[in-house]
Amino acid sequence: MTEVYILKNDAAALPEEEASRLLPRWRRRRLERLRYAPAREASLGAGLLWRYVMERHGIRPEEPVRFLQAGKPVFAQRDDLHFSLSHSGPYAMCAISDRGVGVDVQQIKPVHMSIARRFHFKERDWLAEQPHEGQNHAFFRIWTRKEAWVKAVSHDQLLGLDEEDVIHGAPDWQFGEYQLEDQYVAAVCARKGETLPEPVIVQPDDLLQALSEAGPAEPEE
Repeated sequence: MTEVYILKNDAAALPEEEASRLLPRWRRRRLERLRYAPAREASLGAGLLWRYVMERHGIRPEEPVRFLQAGKPVFAQRDDLHFSLSHSGPYAMCAISDRGVGVDVQQIKPVHMSIARRFHFKERDWLAEQPHEGQNHAFFRIWTRKEAWVKAVSHDQLLGLDEEDVIHGAPDWQFGEYQLEDQYVAAVCARKGETLPEPVIVQPDDLLQALSEAGPAEPEE
């Protein structure tokens, strides 16, 4: 079982003062450390989407979450359920699975191809074969797959971007790709044998209504 959810954040629909009360504690702490307004909006949207997805699966916001060495959040007291979060610009993305899973979303924009030197050599060769006008898009196909793979595979070890070829296939893993509006792309990495789903598009109003009905993440003082 793997499910993927995508939210296109509308800052007007998700006012921070009201919406932050709906965040689990670990996401609220992350939000409080941010000072840049767009970063706060993105983090808020991702945190709300996480809680929305968990509520749909009967997971309450007080469920303990811990962080692995590389910063990946996981449930502290259960290994039967896995999740992954990503956000970029107005988009937040969350996947939930009973097996390992990873997601990533990025905006396609001009990038210096020297960064690709960090990739697996087979990925670098594939990228070099792409038409010049399509190289930025090809770069972000690799990047989103790679980030999703790292999130899915990581435990307590740090993984390098050159450790796996995610274009030609990674053992035991498969990838799904999604083209979003405004030149954003996303990828999910899940165990082979899973049926990769179409993403559930979550509307901000529907998210807020569902979470408002669920109530604050913590009791009001």
